[in-house]
Amino acid sequence: MGHTKKAIKAMRNKEHGFGEKVKEVLIEVAIIIFAVSFAAFIERTREHAKEQGEAKEFLLGLSQDIKHEEQQVNDSKKQMLKLVVDYSKLLHYNSKTIDSTEKNHIKESFTIPKFNTRPLNGRYEGFKSSGKIQTIENDSLRNNILKLYQESIPFIEFSENAFNGNETRIEGILFLGENDKATDDNPLRVIISPRGKLALTFAISYTNGVLTGYDRMIAQSEKVRKEIKKEYGE
Repeated sequence: MGHTKKAIKAMRNKEHGFGEKVKEVLIEVAIIIFAVSFAAFIERTREHAKEQGEAKEFLLGLSQDIKHEEQQVNDSKKQMLKLVVDYSKLLHYNSKTIDSTEKNHIKESFTIPKFNTRPLNGRYEGFKSSGKIQTIENDSLRNNILKLYQESIPFIEFSENAFNGNETRIEGILFLGENDKATDDNPLRVIISPRGKLALTFAISYTNGVLTGYDRMIAQSEKVRKEIKKEYGE
């Protein structure tokens, strides 16, 4: 405001010639422009520093979230691999096998587990919904995070849902029995029926997709964590 008044005063100064007046006005205008530009630069720098501080806090927290999520997925993977072994074993059962176990009073059981691996994504969703995801200036890191949460994790949910649907089918076979009638038969006799073994075969095939999803998620999350560590050294 002071420099504006000076510029006006310079133009009204009758003691100076026109050229000198213009020179004085240009100097005052230049000072005004510099002051405004410098203030804007300082504000942008302050805002950028704030954004980068928030991005760093988010990424370091996200790294811990992802580490926890990896553990969840690894646990699910171990259970799934055990299930493959158990179901593969059942596929080789026959009536003689069950007769032998019953004769020797050997009790065998099996479970029909369902999987619902839901990695934590609250921190990610909150940061993304606030429109701050673009404040992550490392393009590779930002793209890998998006790939993890928009591709790898959703694929786990999709593949587990397909697997769980087949598990429900197996439950139905056991409940109704081999001939679609309520039964008190040994469940192992029901599961080795043609329908039961077909459902087990489907289950094993579905596990391939689930396990692939687990491996992809683990590999992608490790890639993200390594990039965060490289970026911040923490």
